Amino acid sequence: MIYLVYRMKLSPRARGDMRGFWNWLEDRERWFYRDLPMVREVRWYYSVIGDVYVVENWAAFEDEAGWGGYRSALATMKTDDAWENRRVSQDEWWEFLDTRIVTDLPVQVGFQHQNG
Repeated sequence: MIYLVYRMKLSPRARGDMRGFWNWLEDRERWFYRDLPMVREVRWYYSVIGDVYVVENWAAFEDEAGWGGYRSALATMKTDDAWENRRVSQDEWWEFLDTRIVTDLPVQVGFQHQNG
């Protein structure tokens, strides 16, 4: 798997209305990823120490072709004015800090404890 990772700092609006922000984020995720089947998984993380008010979005793709399909689909979606206007309204809620691509290691390391 490869992961496209975005880090965003919450805007003053988001910090002043955290309940509104979390509601907006849930709606945005459903809307944004609805027509992007090449995205296999999305995870979100929220910094509580260090870079406070920073969220990370990890979108997983099976391979580089999946990520390329995502980029191509976004380019097409951005030509729809209504879609693009909705997408850029995210600037009211956060500021993009950086983006990176990471991949799983080629060896079997790491674990997850199972309850029970």
